[in-house]
Amino acid sequence: MRMVDPLTTALWEADRHLAVLEVALRDWQATPVVDLAGLEADRNQLRVLDQLLFRFTKLQDALGQRLVPATLAALSEPFEDWSMIDRLNRLEKLGYLEVDPWLRWRETRNRLAHEYPDHDEIRFAAILATVAAADGLAASYRAWRTKLNRPF
Repeated sequence: MRMVDPLTTALWEADRHLAVLEVALRDWQATPVVDLAGLEADRNQLRVLDQLLFRFTKLQDALGQRLVPATLAALSEPFEDWSMIDRLNRLEKLGYLEVDPWLRWRETRNRLAHEYPDHDEIRFAAILATVAAADGLAASYRAWRTKLNRPF
């Protein structure tokens, strides 16, 4: 049985989520949505949004749970006893990510968990914020991925 290193596995997983997320982002941008009522009336656009939200969440999980520790391990950083914020700060110092946007994306994701049935404008604003966050997360991962292709 062939052993695959954690960095290769993390990149494989993140690449898969990124590929689908990028298609969903392109599809979303191809058909602009003006308001929540218009979105809810368009079944195709709802499917695109569902895919976008799902892959945003999955990419965030893959990066946080797998790529953060795999990158630090590949760099021979002694990260095992570090908190997540310490890991993120170290990766920022090394040029792999920016902590502030990362934390905002996490906050945006957490807002998705709360529904506001009587507040269409709040729900729609949360959707638009998530789309922007997904685009930012995708760009951040692409830059991280490029840096990983360089020798350590």
